[in-house]
Amino acid sequence: MGYDADVIVIGGGPAGITAAIRARWVKRYKAVVCSTLIIENAALGGLAAWQGCHFTGPGWKIPRTDIESLLTGDLKDLHIPVHAGRVVRVATQGALKRVYTAGGKVFTSLAVIMATGIKVLTNEKSYYGKGLEITSMGYEYMVEHLRALLAKKWNPRLIVVGSPKLHNIIPLIRDLNRKPGGAGSDVLFVIEGGSANDAEPDIISGWVERYIGKDVVQGMILQMGTGQKEILCGGVLLDFNSYEMVPQTRVDLALGLPGNDFIPVDANMRTSVPGVLAAGDVTAGGYNSFSRAVSQGIAAGLSVYEDVFFMKFGQKPPLFAYRPSDFQLHADYQELPDIGDHMRPYALGKPDEILKALQPGNMNVIDYLNGQETVETIGQAMKIPLPSLKEKLLVLAEKKLITFHIEVS
Repeated sequence: MGYDADVIVIGGGPAGITAAIRARWVKRYKAVVCSTLIIENAALGGLAAWQGCHFTGPGWKIPRTDIESLLTGDLKDLHIPVHAGRVVRVATQGALKRVYTAGGKVFTSLAVIMATGIKVLTNEKSYYGKGLEITSMGYEYMVEHLRALLAKKWNPRLIVVGSPKLHNIIPLIRDLNRKPGGAGSDVLFVIEGGSANDAEPDIISGWVERYIGKDVVQGMILQMGTGQKEILCGGVLLDFNSYEMVPQTRVDLALGLPGNDFIPVDANMRTSVPGVLAAGDVTAGGYNSFSRAVSQGIAAGLSVYEDVFFMKFGQKPPLFAYRPSDFQLHADYQELPDIGDHMRPYALGKPDEILKALQPGNMNVIDYLNGQETVETIGQAMKIPLPSLKEKLLVLAEKKLITFHIEVS
């Protein structure tokens, strides 16, 4: 049975992009890299692509635009595909992982990396700073921010969105809205991942499908148990602090792992389920930051490369400085393993890159690099001896222009 990619990365933020790049690139002299696919519901870059995100130290700053271009530039250079859609379920089918999307598409892979972040994003980026604000800076600042928001008269209402931990600030918002200085506006609280117990006159549970409005936010489409509902507003406050306590990924993990919660991982970003890894803010423990997301993405990418390589070749790959191998080096040592007759070459580079690397007279081999044809059937179709064909395929693998898929039961 074939599959779509060696690795599917769920989430296109800093952790997800970094993981996909490392699995596809590896940064080794010689490697059989992974085919990777990113599935992202919102804009690539995650929160790092929002206006207020910077990678900083006390005396330096890398602005959002640089972060975004650096992250997405490698994706383009390495031709890593990105599917626009929301993942709703991850399950296993034998040795494969099946990833289901809200649009009805199902993708299969040898491994999955969960890099969803703390919240399933929609189109918030389009309205950030245009009527949509977030909680940030600290708890004392949050109180002052709320005072300023509630001093305004919101027409028809202010909507506050958060996880079930939004209950931590609901009493404060109600109190500030009623007290002198508050405008007494209609305030509606939307709890993503909430339950029927959350139902109060000013509290509803549901999932934000998208925000609406021309130039500024003017409402939202909310998915509720009874269907979708359009709710108009004059502004939105997104309580990110609530998601930092209880993530809401909106993904059903039919794997024995927690769904809307932090995912436990080991030091190499592996979960308790073989072939399932996680990276970034959705993982348990640590401190949320851009640098943590990137470093965990690197670890997840290298770990999944190890796992997939072992599935394909029955041995661990040499990672040299990343993870030195303690053995007696000999003069005949080779980095790349033997290519089996039943392996299925899969193109990673653009056709012109592959053609440039091939010798004249072997150009039509590119027609077979689809992950479906075996080395043996390609040799028969092209009337090329297998040793000669494998030599040419290894040249492409060394240049990281192809990888090899395998037959999976």
